[in-house]
Amino acid sequence: MSKETSFIAELIQHKENIEIEFVAEFNSPQILQAICSFLNTQGGWVLVGYNGKEFRDISNNLVAKLVELKQQILDEIFPQPLVDVRIEEYNNQQVLLVNVIKGSRQPYSYSKKYYVRSGSKTLAATPDEISLLLRTSNEYTSTWEKQTALDATLDDLVENEINTTIKEAINWGRGKSLPTDVSGFLNYFQLVDMNLVRNGSIILFGKDPLQYISQCQIRITVMPYGKTGSKFDDTLLIEDNLFAAFNRIQEYFVRNLPMISEFRHDQWDRTNRPKYPTDALDEAVLNAMIHRDYADISGDITINIYSDKIEIINSGEIPSDIITGKNKIHEHHSVLRNPTIAHMFYLRGKIEKLGRGLSLIKTRFDELKLKAPEWTTQSGYTTLTLYGISKPIDVNERMLDYLKSLKIGYEFTREDFEKFFEGKISEKTARNDISKLLEGEWINRIGDGPSTKYVRTNKELPEITG
Repeated sequence: MSKETSFIAELIQHKENIEIEFVAEFNSPQILQAICSFLNTQGGWVLVGYNGKEFRDISNNLVAKLVELKQQILDEIFPQPLVDVRIEEYNNQQVLLVNVIKGSRQPYSYSKKYYVRSGSKTLAATPDEISLLLRTSNEYTSTWEKQTALDATLDDLVENEINTTIKEAINWGRGKSLPTDVSGFLNYFQLVDMNLVRNGSIILFGKDPLQYISQCQIRITVMPYGKTGSKFDDTLLIEDNLFAAFNRIQEYFVRNLPMISEFRHDQWDRTNRPKYPTDALDEAVLNAMIHRDYADISGDITINIYSDKIEIINSGEIPSDIITGKNKIHEHHSVLRNPTIAHMFYLRGKIEKLGRGLSLIKTRFDELKLKAPEWTTQSGYTTLTLYGISKPIDVNERMLDYLKSLKIGYEFTREDFEKFFEGKISEKTARNDISKLLEGEWINRIGDGPSTKYVRTNKELPEITG
């Protein structure tokens, strides 16, 4: 079951509430009203193609409808919101899943009308509710990015970087409703107001952001001897605006992180891959940039590179309902501490799956069978640890004894596995053991159902980890 499929099942189980709405048919006005109401309330999810009891077939011309809906969101909802819309599969049925991020510039309007969420219903907002929206701030949203950068002027900004953002917004289909001149664009997003330059402008587009914001630094340190070592191999201090800094970090990773050469048991040719999945690294760095607490003047982003792991540390804590333990990620829509900064990265095409970044990181490491990433929070800081070592598999002496008895290419059944231990293990134990051997690729599956067999691969024998 995919991540999206399991999440849709969870939405259905929760039923409609203040953060979930079901829309049976593809009805653009109904969908847009729901989106507007979530923007003005707590954010949420719209599931199109389900009426609360059963699924409806909305697959006819759905791709074209999706493209049109995305454009309607940008053109007909004001101010421009952060909304993720995508087609998903559930039980061989196409549905539309809409993730709405709580708006940071409330109130939002659709077709010149305001909507709010009340319980499980979308309602037109009353004058009192509109007034309340104008006065109420987002509890998770920092005001730092909207504060004035003292003595800064428009000349302190990299005009080309702003024009690139406008151009990329248009290329990604996100700029049709936006001003295309620098001044109008900055004013639209409240990055400049009456020629007063805001902190968000400096951190995003500044020529020399450190001149005005001392905490904009990003430090990369290579630590081959661990935290207790007395020698660092390399330290790079990046003091550029966020877009330039992100490009420099990408270039640094490409130049300096090692490649891994692998001989798979079922292939003759060697394959080369980066030690860490590059898209997951990009997502991790973006998360640190977008979600860090910039109001903390000592809160630089720190990237520590060890022989077997990378740590990415930023000021600001992940809300406790998003991750429990070290890596149990709960389904959620994004909570944006710096919504304007996030929106600029969205316009540049750097953010695609809103609210799915943490899951993407974890999934990519799982796919490469690497140890799962871990998130820890302490004293106002979040640390993401990305491991470059294989995920440990709990192999015991029993499994190892059986592998030693097999020649490469030898086929066996689950019943053969049980007989080898002369009735000392149960069918359940045999299935669990075989599942772990499959996961570690010491055996491969042949066939399905009652005719299922397994074959010993040429992967070297495992070490005992449990």
